[in-house]
Amino acid sequence: MQQNNQDAVLLDLLKDGSAQAFTTVYHKYHHMLMVMACDMLKDVDKAEDLLQEFFMDFWHKKLFLKIDINYQNRDKASIMKNYLYASIRNRCLNKITREKKFISDIPDEPFLPNDPLESKEIYTQVNSALKKKVPPKSSAAFRLRHYEQKSHKEIAAEMNTSIQTVKNQIGTAVKILRGYFSPAHL
Repeated sequence: MQQNNQDAVLLDLLKDGSAQAFTTVYHKYHHMLMVMACDMLKDVDKAEDLLQEFFMDFWHKKLFLKIDINYQNRDKASIMKNYLYASIRNRCLNKITREKKFISDIPDEPFLPNDPLESKEIYTQVNSALKKKVPPKSSAAFRLRHYEQKSHKEIAAEMNTSIQTVKNQIGTAVKILRGYFSPAHL
């Protein structure tokens, strides 16, 4: 009953625009939500970014208005916690789905820049990142595909592996390189 009363009061205060109530909700539930997000995303930074984005939306977009304390008569005590938990779980699942789709959308064609100066600069930067950040087999598959313009079948034969393994290795290299060259990293 104590939890129910506290969350009901917090919800009323949120609906009245209380920044202190928002801060209380944030501190009360942040750790639990962070543990869940880290477990699902397997990345502390991604989890923290996701939580920050959620709590900004929770306050600025007034997502708390969607919480109805009277919705579940049996378990009013956990309605706020359940809403927050479900929101973060759904955002994590959406992020995981987007990342899987991102990897599956890797173009099958080798990358060929039009401008020779751009080509040299890109080659230098990508080559450096391949050496520093990408596992050797993934790097080798990426180089064969994008630098030597070999087909997946040719690479599989040369590396003595399956075509799917080659695709996975190239996908790994592309994912690492995209992360390395993302605006947040640069």
